[in-house]
Order: sequence, then structure tokens, then C-alpha cells
Amino acid sequence: MSIQNYLTQQKAGERSQEWVVIEDFYNKKLWHQVTMAILKYVKVGPHKSGSLTELYKVFITDFDHRISPLALSSIGLCVSEDVPVTQRLEFLESLLKKVTSHTEAKIKIMSKIGSLKIDHGQIDEIEDMIKNLESLVDSLGEVTPVHGCFYELSAKYYKVKGDYNNFYRDSLRYLGCIDIDELTAKQQQEHAFHIALSALLGDKVYNFGELLAHPLLDALKVACPWIVELLLAFNRGDMDKLEELQPQWTQQPDLARNEVA
Repeated sequence: MSIQNYLTQQKAGERSQEWVVIEDFYNKKLWHQVTMAILKYVKVGPHKSGSLTELYKVFITDFDHRISPLALSSIGLCVSEDVPVTQRLEFLESLLKKVTSHTEAKIKIMSKIGSLKIDHGQIDEIEDMIKNLESLVDSLGEVTPVHGCFYELSAKYYKVKGDYNNFYRDSLRYLGCIDIDELTAKQQQEHAFHIALSALLGDKVYNFGELLAHPLLDALKVACPWIVELLLAFNRGDMDKLEELQPQWTQQPDLARNEVA
């Protein structure tokens, strides 16, 4: 499909007004403006299955060399969610080659690639990737939004490895880089539960103060109040409360195994 036919098709769709603007920017070669318009478009759904993949292949590849690497990485990551799972890794690795000159863009895409490899069970490749990413992150100097991408990956890796200490550390670092309101209620509950679990099981986690003060913990107070009470009991050394909560925490496999150990 030609670009002109593609634009005509999009202008006849539900978001026609956006495409009228995008086409105008494109025809005038206003690359920054068209980039910002496309970035807004891909972030705001819903999108029909395959539509973002088509957008990238037919339209974006025509001028992707004119898009800043950081913006291209953001657009590409949104598009990658629409790419068939069997082709997603290949798509991201191809995208990575286009942003090699920009450290933050590389970190974002490499972190996503690492996450996919964990999902595919390719765990052995991740340790070296994390070391490489850590060097890139350290080279940035100050904390940037892409730090969250790295810490999300490293926390995911340590969770799979059963490394409670490092999972706890990097999960809190991840949360420090994001706005938790961007997480769904379910995501908040899952993050809070696993971080709380790692706090209880990590043999080098000596203080729960940072976690107990974190607003994310509110997500557990209704969904799983006993683990919040358990954290508080451990934090103040309340043995009576720990014994009272034993029927609940012994039903949690990881905590039960730790008791046996």
C-alpha cells in the first residue's frame, strides 16, 4: 500500500481528525510535529489488531531516520505490543539497530528485549544483558525515566531467580522511577504483594520502613491485609501478632517453605 492510499484510508476512519493533522504535518515535512502526533496516536487506544504494525511498516518507516531516537523507541515499543508474539523479538532487535547512537533509547529497547527473553525462558542470556545495561544506566549520571525500564527488567530477572534481596531492592528502585497511578489496580496489588513477600524472605532486608511508607502498600490493605499486618508485626518484633497470623502466612507456599527451612 502506498503512503497516500494509507493516509486516505486512515482519514476515513474513526480518528479522522487526527490523521488530517498528521497528513498536513507530513506533507509539510514538519518532522517533529508529525512525530509528536504519531506518539500521541499510538499511546491512545483502542487500536484494532494489526493496525499499529501496519502504521509502522507503511508510514513510519518512510521517515523514521528523521525521528529522534528516543521518540522512535517510544513509538516502537507501543507498536511492538501489536506485533505477533513470534515476531516481536525480531522487531525489537531491528528497532534497536536504529537507535544505537542514543543511550536512553537503547536502554528502553534492550530492557524490553530482556523482558521478552525472560518470558521465553531464555534466562541464561539475561545476566550479561543486565550488566551491560547497568553500565549504560550508570553512564547517564542522573536518574532519568529510562532507569525505570532497567529496574523493571532487573527486578523481573531476580524474581525468576528467586533472589529476594535484589528483587526487593530493584523493585523499590523501579517504583521510585514511575508514577504508580499509571499502574492498574491489579498491577499495584501484584507489585505490592511480591515486594512484601521478598521483604519477609530476603535475608539481607533488615528494615521494612521504606516499603511500609510507600503508597503502593495501600493496594494490599484491602486485597491481602494479613501480609501488611505481618510486615508491621515483623518490623516491631511483635511475636504475639506473628503467632496470631500463622494460619494465614503458612498458607503462602514461599513463607511456609521458609518456616520449614
